[in-house]
Amino acid sequence: MDAPEALREFLTYVVANLIDHPQQASIAIGHNANGVLVFRVQLAPEDVKHVLGKNGMTASSIRSLLSAAAEKHGVRVNLKIGAVREAAEGDDEGLEAEPIRDSEKASADC
Repeated sequence: MDAPEALREFLTYVVANLIDHPQQASIAIGHNANGVLVFRVQLAPEDVKHVLGKNGMTASSIRSLLSAAAEKHGVRVNLKIGAVREAAEGDDEGLEAEPIRDSEKASADC
């Protein structure tokens, strides 16, 4: 499994266990001009607060874990979190989005 796919699966597992509406969530993957792997998590507006956490502490922790996992694969990452309606206006052209499915949340609960 390549690094972007492994990191996407890790991020999917973490996010799926924090949100209430996985059917409205997706993770887009791309690269910025500096070659950094960019993950854009698009969530239902009411789920954003669960992933961000109080004072952004949950998001900060997710970023730290994602960066540590990425370092193991020898890549740098950036994580952006937003609501679905914000994503439509986003600046991440060319990112490939993949939905977070209910089955991934169910398997994550085991």
